[in-house]
Amino acid sequence: MGEQALEDIERFLAAGEWFGSLSAALRQRMLALCVIRKYDRGQVISLEESAARGLYAVLEGQVHLVRDIGGGEEGLVHVGEPGFWFGEYALLTGRLTVVTAVAHTPARLLFLSKAKFDGLVAEDPLRYPKFARLVFDRYALLLRAIVQGHDMVPEARLRQRIALLGALRAREQPDAGPPVLAISQANLAKMVGVSRQTLNTMLGSLQRQGLIELGFKSIRVLDAIGLVAFVAGPARRKPIARSRPDRRGAVPKSHRDGPARR
Repeated sequence: MGEQALEDIERFLAAGEWFGSLSAALRQRMLALCVIRKYDRGQVISLEESAARGLYAVLEGQVHLVRDIGGGEEGLVHVGEPGFWFGEYALLTGRLTVVTAVAHTPARLLFLSKAKFDGLVAEDPLRYPKFARLVFDRYALLLRAIVQGHDMVPEARLRQRIALLGALRAREQPDAGPPVLAISQANLAKMVGVSRQTLNTMLGSLQRQGLIELGFKSIRVLDAIGLVAFVAGPARRKPIARSRPDRRGAVPKSHRDGPARR
């Protein structure tokens, strides 16, 4: 890559929360070790259950992360747009990849190979936690989503997924205003597990409430707080009633002994 190209890439990626948090020296050292890779539409970038190849960042185009769900079907996990980093899980843990990455459109990616990454960290082991933050930040987001998503009704699942995708997108381009999700209704329906007709009805309702704005294969997240507030509130089914311990920490006898006999 030429010097000007490196400067443009650094400026673009530094707008994202993670890459922007790195020191200028580390960003420049890292970019000097990277290469540009181009992929055609439908071309596989990395396969599920394979060894780590390295760390990728989307510069142009769109990448789909999918996972095999059995029966010859794949579940769409995420849609990566420019500024999105992936490959960090297998790279940092030494485990096999958990998703397949496929170029959904012609894509241009920045690539840091595993060998280059290992050398970068060997130069200064204190760099490792900076890369680990990629995993930890996403873990926190996904953990909240899993906990909130337990036994949700369809509209709540949709709100949660839009909020999660919006949060990830906002971390990639935090200064770009309300996050815009470049995702088709067909793909979003797969993520949420509903029909396109049902999804279309629910999206229309969210738009009328001023929470989102629909475009051509895109959704602008206008009120992420409103989406999450609904998920945390009335969208949940009634929780299971549990007996509380008394002041000594003991569970009431009636609860220990099971239902009373009649």
